[in-house]
Amino acid sequence: METKYINLDRLTGTWESVNLNPTVLIYRNGESYLLSIIYINETSKQASPATYEILEDEEGFFINYNLKRTAISYDAKLDILNLSLLGDYLRN
Repeated sequence: METKYINLDRLTGTWESVNLNPTVLIYRNGESYLLSIIYINETSKQASPATYEILEDEEGFFINYNLKRTAISYDAKLDILNLSLLGDYLRN
């Protein structure tokens, strides 16, 4: 996975997990980019998002998910997004 440079504009949109994890939505809000994890309640079918700001440091892009650093990487050739704690995602 490419981790050195990611154009976050390319990642905006909806991503579906290949591991049946919750759907992810990446979007721009002013100068920042946000990542929302969409949880669906199986009983009520209600969606509830949890939103995180995408941050960057010398190691690359990440979010603080459940008090843990979750690295974001992207394979441009295969168009696969990877969240280190949630696995691979395909563009919806």
